[in-house]
Amino acid sequence: MSENQARPRPMLGRLFLLAFGTGFSGAIMPGPLLVAVIGQTTAQGFRAVIGLITGHALLELITVGLLVAGLQAVLQRPRVRGMIGLVGGAALVWMGVDMIVHAHGIGLDLENPAEEAYSWTKLIIWGAAVCAANPYFTGWWATIGAGQLAHMAPRTFSEYAAFYLGHEASDYTWYALVGLLLITGKQALLQNQALYHGLIYACGVVIALLGVWFIYTGVRFVSGKAGAGKVGLV
Repeated sequence: MSENQARPRPMLGRLFLLAFGTGFSGAIMPGPLLVAVIGQTTAQGFRAVIGLITGHALLELITVGLLVAGLQAVLQRPRVRGMIGLVGGAALVWMGVDMIVHAHGIGLDLENPAEEAYSWTKLIIWGAAVCAANPYFTGWWATIGAGQLAHMAPRTFSEYAAFYLGHEASDYTWYALVGLLLITGKQALLQNQALYHGLIYACGVVIALLGVWFIYTGVRFVSGKAGAGKVGLV
């Protein structure tokens, strides 16, 4: 029986949940995609969320594919995995602390609806385009995304799929919440953004703790205390 066949099924669940949890570090922060979601949801309703985030998900499918192609040959080397994990962990800690420190200074601009309601095709293209042009998107995947793949070390198609779907689930969950709030409670959200600030703060704490764990397991890989057959976080 091979190593992959011997792995227990819960591995997929852990990959999904870890990707889901850390995915919020990118999804929850304001940026061009959030502006597009707010504008288009105000202009045409919840369908805009589905279209825009689907475009974003397609871009990330390409991104994950490129990362896998570049990392797959070296992920079996513990020290390489460790160094990538250290960089990704440090970025995760920095991002988590930054979210905690600045949570109460971040606001949602809900007063600038789009003038044009985009078609499905344009929503998908726009969802990918605004992310591709965002340096935060590139930086997140170059550090945290690469670090996750190095530490989780997925090997089978199912494991890569669990990682990808977990990450996308966080995007769809967050922006679905934003869309529903825009449709059902815009005025309440404008008057009291404490819930949004609380979500950022809580997410920052979780992200920072995960970053510390990335660093810990990264040190173990670099020092040789974790072997090539072991998976850091799962």
